Amino acid sequence: MKIADQQNLPRERIVVSHQILDDVEWPGTTELAEEQAAHYELKFITSRHRNMRGENPSLLDYVERRGKWPSSTTRYCTSDFKRGPGRRVLTALSRERPGRILSVFGFRAEESPSRSKKEVLSLNAGASTKSDLRKVWDWLPIHHWKEREVWEDIRASKVPYHPAYDKGMPRLSCAFCIFAPKGALMISARENPELCDRYLALEEKIGHDFQHKKPLRLIKEALERGEEPPATNGAWNM
Repeated sequence: MKIADQQNLPRERIVVSHQILDDVEWPGTTELAEEQAAHYELKFITSRHRNMRGENPSLLDYVERRGKWPSSTTRYCTSDFKRGPGRRVLTALSRERPGRILSVFGFRAEESPSRSKKEVLSLNAGASTKSDLRKVWDWLPIHHWKEREVWEDIRASKVPYHPAYDKGMPRLSCAFCIFAPKGALMISARENPELCDRYLALEEKIGHDFQHKKPLRLIKEALERGEEPPATNGAWNM
């Protein structure tokens, strides 16, 4: 937003696109995204996963049908529930104004080994067309930032942030992420007990561990023994 204002880019040319994960995301996430967009007076657009029949099954419905949780090699939680719906938004925007789209993400290098290797500016071939009708460029303006810099900027901007961070979560979207370390999963299970029980029931029903050789029931058992969540940091196992 600072750069856009410096270059006199009209704010009506900027939109916030949020892919709703419904009951598997931390409570209040979608509402917070809308509030953050309003803070900057930006248009707010949402999208959801949609199957071939036009239905919107939840991620847990999807897991049950497949009989397996997502994994590092089969990340359908990202491809089908985030990138896919997000690309529908890009398509709709390009119909309104054909040409170039700058897709801005908050990925940072220190978040994970894979994110550290991402280019700061790259052409998104999957979201672009071969013609010039739509060219989508992915831009990571804070890729080099440290966590300290992120929080300094948040506090200076007065933009609201999710209360889960104050409970110890280093990052969030899905309440339970297959890449999350033990500490983050314990915090989420403690703060979202009913959702945790739904995950546990599904884990037992399909007979597939939430994480490889690390069933989610071990997280609940650790909490029941009175264990405190171990320290977490921003780097997840992804």
